[in-house]
Amino acid sequence: MRKWVFVHIPKTAGTSFQNALRKILGNDAVSPSFNASRLSEADAERLDQYTVISGHISKVDLDRYFPHRELLTILRDPLDRCVSWYYFARTTPLVIYAPSDVFAAQQNGIEAFFAQDERVIYRNIVNRQVRQLGDHVLNLDADYGEALSRAKETLRSAVWVGRQEHLAEDIARLVGIVPDWAGLSLDRLNCTTGRESSDNLSREVISKIANLNTYDMELYQYAGQRMRSVD
Repeated sequence: MRKWVFVHIPKTAGTSFQNALRKILGNDAVSPSFNASRLSEADAERLDQYTVISGHISKVDLDRYFPHRELLTILRDPLDRCVSWYYFARTTPLVIYAPSDVFAAQQNGIEAFFAQDERVIYRNIVNRQVRQLGDHVLNLDADYGEALSRAKETLRSAVWVGRQEHLAEDIARLVGIVPDWAGLSLDRLNCTTGRESSDNLSREVISKIANLNTYDMELYQYAGQRMRSVD
């Protein structure tokens, strides 16, 4: 029996994708989503009962607990992903122990937010895709060069990599890989409302986001080159 793990990177249409899998496979086949954490053996044992594990899982835990599962993930242009996350965080109900990046998003306009110290906004903004696919998202001391190499290896080993900007064609390609998932379609869920277009951002903000995501930008370009070679 084939089993998969869906690496859900924040603000890449992952919630919509997980919901689509539930419609095809049934609710009991897909794990509840889960936030970034360091999985324990008990966590892994609980998750392993599902046909599809879906959550903010990192490379380190994939290799440790689920090396034989087929991997699925979706990437997004780093600039657009970060802007989408900022506006999403601004609408998130604030709790007493909110993470520093969520608190900063709710307290600052977009220019002031992306000018924050990296340690404040690190969790979801700084090379998040490379950290999650090539290391562990909670590792504050990740070697980005090594993490990028491992993230590229993760993409090469994945059974399917989608791109948020090209999901229609990428979903069609997925159905070709897994014919039993014919009819898979995505509803728009967990969408960010009230966000400003990335085209309206100042040069300063664009430059700041780019500097915070140098490795993510290289990974996204690498993914696009692989997709073009597949097509």
